[in-house]
Amino acid sequence: MIKRILTLAVVLTLFISTQAQDKSMGLRIGYQSSYMMVDNSKVGSSGNSFYVNAYRDNKLLPFLFFHSGLQYSQSESTIESHDYKINYLGAPLAMKVKVGPIYALGGASFNVKLNEKNNPFESSSSWYDTNAFVGAGFKLLFMTIDTRYMWGLTDVNQGIHNNSFQVGLGLRF
Repeated sequence: MIKRILTLAVVLTLFISTQAQDKSMGLRIGYQSSYMMVDNSKVGSSGNSFYVNAYRDNKLLPFLFFHSGLQYSQSESTIESHDYKINYLGAPLAMKVKVGPIYALGGASFNVKLNEKNNPFESSSSWYDTNAFVGAGFKLLFMTIDTRYMWGLTDVNQGIHNNSFQVGLGLRF
């Protein structure tokens, strides 16, 4: 099932990329506060880290863009005195609406686990994670300031879902 979803996402990305005429690229770097949830209850304490995201916006209409990219991020939480960390390489895919210098976006991110540290559980976490996200931002010349909130959709280990909040600065090329 997951392989079909990932294949469909790749095909959709390639199709939209070939259809779009106006493209812009950028780099986002920022702060990420992540926490792990089980049955809508927070597990342990939140973790603070950073993220790096290279992205591309393809114009579909004057105000509508297809947003895709590649992102490194880290989900973490202190659980039972273990500073549990999972590092991911992800592919965020979203629709972005821009009105003047303000924009909003929503989509999903498909993440592959790079490694994990200080796992408090007997089993290792899942090799992948998926999140839904929404965000908003402001563009000023070649810079952006934005925020995003991500909801974990995948049970990565013992019922845990990764949620996070990002605040970052970006440069557009």
